[in-house]
Amino acid sequence: NWIHPLGLARVDIEGDMPSSAYRKLLEALECLQMAPTPTKGNTNDVIDLGASPGGWTAALRKLGCNIVAVDRSPLDTSLMQDDKVTFVKGDAFTYAPPQPTKTQTKTQRSPPDSWMVSDVIAYPERATELLERWCMGHWAQYLIITVKFQGQVPAFDDLDNAIATAKRHGYHCRAKHFFNNKNEVTLMAWEESASNNERKEVDDDEEADSQTGLVLGESFYPAILPKR
Repeated sequence: NWIHPLGLARVDIEGDMPSSAYRKLLEALECLQMAPTPTKGNTNDVIDLGASPGGWTAALRKLGCNIVAVDRSPLDTSLMQDDKVTFVKGDAFTYAPPQPTKTQTKTQRSPPDSWMVSDVIAYPERATELLERWCMGHWAQYLIITVKFQGQVPAFDDLDNAIATAKRHGYHCRAKHFFNNKNEVTLMAWEESASNNERKEVDDDEEADSQTGLVLGESFYPAILPKR
């Protein structure tokens, strides 16, 4: 349709970006029809695990988000100097966000409109461990994680296990191989009860196509119209 010509999300950002990997994140946000929404009442930082060199962080900054970027290696210089980006030198798999206050109970869900994203290089089982840790702790309402395969045969068993893990902890979860994914898929998980009304799973149907969606970038390929 006119929103996604040839089924491609508008993910090309003009100007220098630390890496082209940001396009995968924008495709995931378009698919979810959701994005981090910085507002006066929402002080949640978006957590970017395995952030270096900073492609996903840079895209999130263009949305106006504050970022906590976790990696053993520093980000691109421009991001390291950005006062809205907090760089944490450390392990993406052991990082934990600030814990809930004592007044919060174990039955409460994750903080509303809280996000964790990760494009960290790891074996599929490690990505599943990361997903389970965050889902079990209900540390974020929305999770976007790249599951990177090894070799020529996708690890579908590992992927099924990851999806089942998220659902076991009360999250919806879906996996997509986007145009900008390579030998990998993007996992998108979200808490069952969203703060902005009940979040319903969106399939690739006419209802999803009719939504305006998030438009941050330009078309990856220019439209080629027939000559008159």
